[in-house]
Amino acid sequence: MVLNRKRKKMAQSGQVSRYEVNRSVRMVFTRHDADLSRIDYSFTGNTVYLSGDLVKPGGDFSAQDVDTLAREISTLPHVRDIQFNLNNLKVVSTGDSWQVTRTKKPIAAAGAALQAGSLGDSTVVITKAEDLKTVLDDLKADSAKANKPKSG
Repeated sequence: MVLNRKRKKMAQSGQVSRYEVNRSVRMVFTRHDADLSRIDYSFTGNTVYLSGDLVKPGGDFSAQDVDTLAREISTLPHVRDIQFNLNNLKVVSTGDSWQVTRTKKPIAAAGAALQAGSLGDSTVVITKAEDLKTVLDDLKADSAKANKPKSG
């Protein structure tokens, strides 16, 4: 009984249920066939926070798809801002539209196993301290060797 009065009081005071907004965001993602296992979202205050990878089961979203999705989320009741912290896309508001830039290689197709290094990442182990100029010279020399045509 006390809980019901508390809920009614919250609804009357104009406070928003973050769970209701999160449900609406989920519905937008579902309508656009987003892979919900790769994206995290949360509504706090008047802002929707997005993180992870924004992808479809068969691949990536186009810039136009992301713009449409962002517009739909921004029109949800009580949403005043969207903060993007995505691994595969950089999304910036440009006033009346969204500028979308891909930040990684395309995500592997659905069903393909992701292996270490498959997205272009690598681990470099530094075994001794060296002068920056020496390191840059070594990188330049290695790059030249890699790009040199093979004779045969």
